[in-house]
Parts: sequence; structure tokens; C-alpha cells
Amino acid sequence: MGLKDEVKTAWDDVMSPLFDEFAADVSIETLDTENTIKDDLYDEVVQTKKYKEPLIIKGRAKIEKDRLVLSSGESKDIDGRITFKTEDLKANNIQMDFGTKINFQGKNYVVVHIEERSGIGEEFLLTRIYLQGA
Repeated sequence: MGLKDEVKTAWDDVMSPLFDEFAADVSIETLDTENTIKDDLYDEVVQTKKYKEPLIIKGRAKIEKDRLVLSSGESKDIDGRITFKTEDLKANNIQMDFGTKINFQGKNYVVVHIEERSGIGEEFLLTRIYLQGA
């Protein structure tokens, strides 16, 4: 068993259950790309966006106003961030994208930035999203 396998085992046996212990329910509504009409040339929505039914999964949230500075030097004002286990997103067939709707503790947000975190080889264990109020 190599180091990568040992780290993955530690994640599965210890860290993943611990993540769940401190996580809360988060409602996610992803864009329904099949039923949302887009412009063929610019790939932009030309009518009201349509969303899929909300899914509830566990995430660790930190809701507070902050400024996110990207590696490009660009900065964005955010209202918080939520970290999900990447495997939970995949298991629920959730494709995070900009504009995805998030409801946490009765407040509505939209995704403005997405980062994959905690990589083991080519697999990322966590996905962190940054939010702005909707």
C-alpha cells in the first residue's frame, strides 16, 4: 500500500466521517441546461433560467462578508463559502457552476467561484464554493 492509498484510507475512515459530524444541510439548485434556452452564438441564456429540483447535501459553511483575491489578482466581495465532499457532489450528480443557487439557513446565495481542494494524486476530496447573496 503506497502513501496515496494510506492517505485515502485515512480520509475514508477518519476525516470524512469527522467532516460529516460538523457539516450542516445545504440546499443546491443547479441550472437545468436541457430546459434553459441559450443563444447559439454566445452560449448565453436568452430567457428565464430554469433550475432542477433542490437537492440537500451536507456542507461546512462559513457565512461572513469577506474579499476573495484570485491568483489572477482579481478580487470579489463574497458573503461566505461552503465546502462539500466532492464524492457527495458526484454521488448526487451535482455539477457546480457559476450561478448555482444555494440556500443555507433560510438565506439565498449564488455561486461566484469554485475551487477543488485537498488532492490525492488526481482526485480532489473537497470542493469549496464562494457565495454572494441572491
